Amino acid sequence: MPILSDKQVEKVCGLGKGEKTCSFLTMSAYGFECAKKTAIEKIIKERREAGTMNAQGNNCSGPPNFAMGED
Repeated sequence: MPILSDKQVEKVCGLGKGEKTCSFLTMSAYGFECAKKTAIEKIIKERREAGTMNAQGNNCSGPPNFAMGED
């Protein structure tokens, strides 16, 4: 998974913005990562639809370009 910069985590992913925080933002031993276009994406989408996640954002297109404006 792509490692995200601190700036991206704050500006694009919305860390700490409650419901607006991106659902696909994950943490690993290497730092914050994006789970879009990975095997985990399907599970996150299912949890979003079921309403079992606090973070509901879908803030960008994901890797490799992370173009903003997905939602």
